[in-house]
Amino acid sequence: MSGTVTPLKQRSVREQVSAEEWAARVDLAACYRLVARMGWTDLIYTHISARVPGPEHHFLINPYGLMFDEVTASNLVKVDLDGQIVMETPYSF
Repeated sequence: MSGTVTPLKQRSVREQVSAEEWAARVDLAACYRLVARMGWTDLIYTHISARVPGPEHHFLINPYGLMFDEVTASNLVKVDLDGQIVMETPYSF
């Protein structure tokens, strides 16, 4: 038996965030992929985070369950200091 896996179509959040936040998302996603490429991951049980530029105290973190090489700028989860998700996403963290 053989089959293929079809990835879910992911909607970009680029138009929903500021240029500064988008740049932070792109940089953080690149960091995740670089760490994966170097073999420095611990499967899905760790994270790298970044503060979103601006007056709000928001942070970007990887979605739970994705490998580091699957993280993109659009699937990062935005949370506040209390760990509450502050932007709609199909993911948890």
